[in-house]
Amino acid sequence: MLSHPALALFPKPGTAPLWIDQVGAGLSLACAAHCMATPLLLSLLPFVGLGFLADESVETLLLGTSLVLAVGSLCWGFRIHHQRRTLLLLGVALLFIVGGRFSPEETAEVVCVVLGAGLLAGGHLLNRHLCKTCLQCQAAD
Repeated sequence: MLSHPALALFPKPGTAPLWIDQVGAGLSLACAAHCMATPLLLSLLPFVGLGFLADESVETLLLGTSLVLAVGSLCWGFRIHHQRRTLLLLGVALLFIVGGRFSPEETAEVVCVVLGAGLLAGGHLLNRHLCKTCLQCQAAD
């Protein structure tokens, strides 16, 4: 048996807590909302004391955290459920997000990153559904 501190969260197959997908989906949706709202509210944010939300580091933090959760959760889900749909959603989401981040056009960046974040949230929701309907996951609860 492999022993690694990160594996302590999931001591055996089927025991990942469902909250991981809830947090991942929430972060992905927060990232999408941030990407859509920032261009619209850019001039208003400093007046209400929320200017820091327009900072590039907030977007990077949201994207990075949601990507780490997505990769961990969806890859774990694939190991348990063997549903390639979760990895497909993850891969397409990553393509949209990376493509958007490197796009020279700001509108294309926003559209691609929002689509990618939405796909990440969809992957988390699919993974959560698979866990709720899986006998192996239900037996671990």
